[in-house]
Amino acid sequence: MRILHTMIRVNNLEESVKFYCDVLGMKLLRKKDYPSGRFTLAFVGYGSESEGAVIELTITGTRTSMILEMASGTSRSASKISIEPVTTSATREQRSCASPGP
Repeated sequence: MRILHTMIRVNNLEESVKFYCDVLGMKLLRKKDYPSGRFTLAFVGYGSESEGAVIELTITGTRTSMILEMASGTSRSASKISIEPVTTSATREQRSCASPGP
């Protein structure tokens, strides 16, 4: 079993495709509009989908806040991450998630 793709919801599909292709050097593999479902998918990757995992960029017509939803292949388990500005002046030690250990 292998990961087929990871899905990332974006607010601006054209800018996201430009970033992944122009900055990261990926190629736009395919793009499909679904007008009845009001969403568009764009698949980008370093190689073909048959050779390795790719990224699915998704934009929906009802998007109101920026949330990244990551899902792999046909597995619908997902983790959602809200993007919020950091407003703390905590030191590096205070931001640590775990105490140092052996």
